[in-house]
Amino acid sequence: MHRLIRTLLLSLALAGLVGALGATGAIAKSPTGIVVSAVVDVTRDTTSQNESPLAVNPTNAMNMITGNNDWNYNDGCGMNVTFDGGKTWTPSLPNGYLPGITKFTNDPDVAGTGAYDAGGDPVIAFGPDGTAYFVCQAFNFTPPYAIAMLVNRSADGGRTWLTTGLTQVSAWNGNGKSRGGNGQFPDHESIHVDMSPTSPFYGSVYVTWAQFDGLKGTHSPVYVAVSRDGARTFSTPAKVNVGSIRNNQDQRIVTAPDGAAYLTFDNGIQGGKGTALYATSSLDGGLTWGAPYQFGLFNDPVCLFPPSCFNITGGAFRAGGSYPAPAYDATRGRLYVAYADNVNGRARIYLTWASASDLTKWSAPAEVAPGSGDRFAGELDVAPNGRIDLSFYDRSYSGNALVDVTYATSADGGATWRTARVTPAGFDPSTWGVPSSSALGYRPFIGDYNAIVSTNTNARLVWTGFAPPQPFNLEIDYATVTP
Repeated sequence: MHRLIRTLLLSLALAGLVGALGATGAIAKSPTGIVVSAVVDVTRDTTSQNESPLAVNPTNAMNMITGNNDWNYNDGCGMNVTFDGGKTWTPSLPNGYLPGITKFTNDPDVAGTGAYDAGGDPVIAFGPDGTAYFVCQAFNFTPPYAIAMLVNRSADGGRTWLTTGLTQVSAWNGNGKSRGGNGQFPDHESIHVDMSPTSPFYGSVYVTWAQFDGLKGTHSPVYVAVSRDGARTFSTPAKVNVGSIRNNQDQRIVTAPDGAAYLTFDNGIQGGKGTALYATSSLDGGLTWGAPYQFGLFNDPVCLFPPSCFNITGGAFRAGGSYPAPAYDATRGRLYVAYADNVNGRARIYLTWASASDLTKWSAPAEVAPGSGDRFAGELDVAPNGRIDLSFYDRSYSGNALVDVTYATSADGGATWRTARVTPAGFDPSTWGVPSSSALGYRPFIGDYNAIVSTNTNARLVWTGFAPPQPFNLEIDYATVTP
């Protein structure tokens, strides 16, 4: 798009004149009494985005920030912001890309302020004072293949960000081999901020990731780095797992009101993909961690990573499968984990939990609101009042053919559930994707994760959806759901 037109559209958006163009459908009440807002197209462009986190400002619940892998021009960390509770979204300034990461922006006429060839795997969190933290991986495509994990900050709800001087969590050189070489590659990082005023670590910023280090016998240990000064500096990364626990992935952290931190991840058991579930805890604000405890085994982990694996029916596409999603329930003192598993020929969502005082005793996994189609890529949160909220991709509305989004909620600790369809229409992800040099001309890839954030009154959801033109226009979609 011509630079002048881009500038005009951005100006209109920031003035609040464009946002409603992305809304589809209308506010609707499900048969279970759940009210689903109109779905809003957050990104509203003609080239794909995927993998969206979501953060809600604790000082202004109407202010939220999303992120994405933005494929408009090469690949960088894109973002959008709302100040009206998700009704309208605009690109963060200067042009919707996280500054300080890439050499380019999503406008070929505007140079970036970073030093890297690409960025991705965005994650976002707010601190107690309303400061926003955005973590993005940065990569170079030429030797020595520099890789850095960088944190940017915003003091105005995501309108503007630092253009230089980002905080480096850690950095490596390498070619990204997962084993048998000297490559280095951090993957699927996540961020969490301790938001409890009763915690001795109130405001601490946790960043965790799997480090594919290419070293024989280690493969992908989990690391955690912590900041006590608003992401201006981070501790030396702590290695969580030891011994034979390797081939790890999908690590996430949550915290309790007393400051205890809980970390979950999955483990390939000597080379498989996501065959076991582990949990560990830290009582010193993330500096040291207990020995990880294996609390579950998958029957057949949902693996949507073609050509390596694709074990549900239909055309192949890449997406999040069986990763564990944790949430802490302060009203019951429980650590919940939701995950997907293939059982009896269908991908299903399960929930299990343990008392925070004993991570060696877990409930039997229970299927969440059984459906008739494959379900995967579950996201979990617990409201301050103890209501459990889940979102997941669901093929139950189309004879197991098309992907939709379902919301599920429980007011009794997961004993019973109510559900609602969030999306007005499903799509076949194998026919949509991101730009690629493959024979198709695109790579079917709807992202490895989505997001859900719970408040006492509602849940806010983001996920990868679609909009014309096909196949290059995956979009970040948003909805508010009131149980």
